[in-house]
Amino acid sequence: MIVELQKLQQVVWGANVLAAVILFILVVSRQNYRAFPAFTLYLLTNTALSIWVFIAYKQWGINSNAAWWFAWGMQVIATGARALAVSELCRRILARYVGIWNLAWRILLSCATVLLVYSWVATEYQWKLAVIRAERGLELAIAAVIVGVFVFTRHYGVTVEPTDRWMGVGYCLYSCFSVVNNTLLERYLNRYVPIWNFLEMLAFLASLLLWTWALRKKLPESASSVTLLPEAVYSTLTPEINVRLESLNENLKRLWYPEVKRP
Repeated sequence: MIVELQKLQQVVWGANVLAAVILFILVVSRQNYRAFPAFTLYLLTNTALSIWVFIAYKQWGINSNAAWWFAWGMQVIATGARALAVSELCRRILARYVGIWNLAWRILLSCATVLLVYSWVATEYQWKLAVIRAERGLELAIAAVIVGVFVFTRHYGVTVEPTDRWMGVGYCLYSCFSVVNNTLLERYLNRYVPIWNFLEMLAFLASLLLWTWALRKKLPESASSVTLLPEAVYSTLTPEINVRLESLNENLKRLWYPEVKRP
């Protein structure tokens, strides 16, 4: 059964690499790397790291400690690159509101830092568990930030482009699944590794398909370049939501940049 699972892993790994290459070609041909430079970098980074990990497994064996540490080191790097891509997405959605964006990135950075510190402290020098918990903490922070941004935009009536929405769904899907998968891995460790790897690749393939759908058309370089309607129009269409949103934004700008408002 393990041999059959390893064969399936190789098939899914090949499908992931092929899907990533197709998505990268699509991003370049549609020039969407201008709108999502961090995502493009993440795509390249993740594909390169996947190839290196595959070579490491072939060289050292899938059950060797060297391959285990190398694979998890590459996983942490890929997760960090995805965190930057998620930050880019949040900025695209919220950059028009300077105060709100400053609050959002501080929350993202604080959550990631707290979760990473907790992961190391709670493991009592069990380094394998520390790496797993650190990666799980980053994934949890990514998922929480994406959900928080979407809840915020819905509550305040902030328009989210369909492309940004599908990109966010892809990030959140993979991060949520990774949290559950890593929790099971932490409990069963070596016995769960083959299944963990297979399910992780399937989840990433699903996210690749969502991102391909989102980026199938050419996009403007920056969501922040969109011209807003006059304030009077917003006041007429959504007076209460607009007032609350602008009030929150101004209060946060005064919080981050108090010297700007001084007479």
